[in-house]
Amino acid sequence: MYLYEGIEKAEKRVRAVLAGCGEQAVNMIHNAVSYLDEVEIAAVCDLNPDRAEYAAKRLGVSRVYLNLDQMLSEVEADCAFVVTIASLQAKLARQCVEAGLHVYTEKPLGTELEDLQDLYEAARSRGRKIGVSFNKRFNLAYHDMKKAITSEAFGHPNAFIAKFIGGYRSNETDLLRTGSCHFFDLARYLVGEVEEVFAYRYEEQPGRHTFAVTARFENGCVGSMTFGSLGSWVCGYGMEYVEVRGDRSMVSAENGRDFIWQKPSLIVPSDTGLANKGTQAVTELSVPVEILRPNYSNLGKLALKDFYINGNYQSVKAFVSSILNDTEPPVGYQDGLMALKLALAVEKSVSENRAVKVTEI
Repeated sequence: MYLYEGIEKAEKRVRAVLAGCGEQAVNMIHNAVSYLDEVEIAAVCDLNPDRAEYAAKRLGVSRVYLNLDQMLSEVEADCAFVVTIASLQAKLARQCVEAGLHVYTEKPLGTELEDLQDLYEAARSRGRKIGVSFNKRFNLAYHDMKKAITSEAFGHPNAFIAKFIGGYRSNETDLLRTGSCHFFDLARYLVGEVEEVFAYRYEEQPGRHTFAVTARFENGCVGSMTFGSLGSWVCGYGMEYVEVRGDRSMVSAENGRDFIWQKPSLIVPSDTGLANKGTQAVTELSVPVEILRPNYSNLGKLALKDFYINGNYQSVKAFVSSILNDTEPPVGYQDGLMALKLALAVEKSVSENRAVKVTEI
């Protein structure tokens, strides 16, 4: 039964606690959770009392904590949403798992392999589920890119091109392990597993640099990725771009919004007398193009909310559904692990000036 367009009334619910009430948590994850009838929020926690109180007031929650251990010991819940500092997320997620909860974390799952391994062992031994907010997989533009790539007309992917240029970073590892992890994940989601990378780095100073990465996928596709922190966080265009090439076709998304699918053109038969005598191997007719651009004129619709267009709502809903249906989360531990491994492979390539296979990490 639908309450509103896109919002279903749930027969079963999970009790959740929210660990972290910062800007990303409040504006994206908490908003998404609040639209899900499948979730009952039991308590919130943050080191900052004002943020914790504000989040609780918005969500109609009476139990507010400043200490995670205390919340986990006093509140009965099924799962936790952990949205905090990237370097702490795997450790805090492990605390929640050890308290018997399923866990959904903001990206990245973690920034150190040891922390991820500890989290995995804790979750495996207790039979708990781990979800990761790689929401770009559910972003409307990237979702349509995936449908196009897997269509029969697209052909085998032969080139993956990505760009992410944001503002200054607080440390030298933050760009790859935290900021760029979405695009490592999109590479795997849209094309397949990456086999090897070779990278160069321009560094102005720690936290301000640009990486040029060449990749080879296991399926033979090649990739070119540029990641930088010498841009601006408030730029309207040019910050984020992804493109995948097929056989005489391509799909792209600009800033996770504008989606373009250049569909395969029709080849003119050689017996028509119109065969091209120049450098082109075939003569082609006009190319059909499909364009998607979200319409923001009716903001009352869920499908036009930022957290829906960005995929946060669908990502959270998929994780909650995995708990209710006792299935594996569609985006989970392995995806978080592989994104970190790709970041570490790029770092290793730069430091050793050579191609690095992901299996080396």
